[in-house]
Amino acid sequence: MDIKTQIETLLSAFWDKRAQDIIDDPLSTDELGAPLDSISAVDAFVGIDKLVQRKLPVELIIRHGGYDSKDQFVSDITDKVLRHLKQAPK
Repeated sequence: MDIKTQIETLLSAFWDKRAQDIIDDPLSTDELGAPLDSISAVDAFVGIDKLVQRKLPVELIIRHGGYDSKDQFVSDITDKVLRHLKQAPK
């Protein structure tokens, strides 16, 4: 599995788990804002950093204001991570 597919799989699973946690929490207020705010999106980088074996600059990769859909979240972060890895090789 190539790195792009691994990142997409990780982000997709992160989104799905978070969505399920919100559904299961009757006190959640997350539906009041973007489906995934930028602060929550940072949590996905724990797995991405391990996958690419380096600390990525989340402030340059995460979209301010959050993400409106799973597709937007997965494609935007994957593209930016791959671009950063290409521009700043180990």
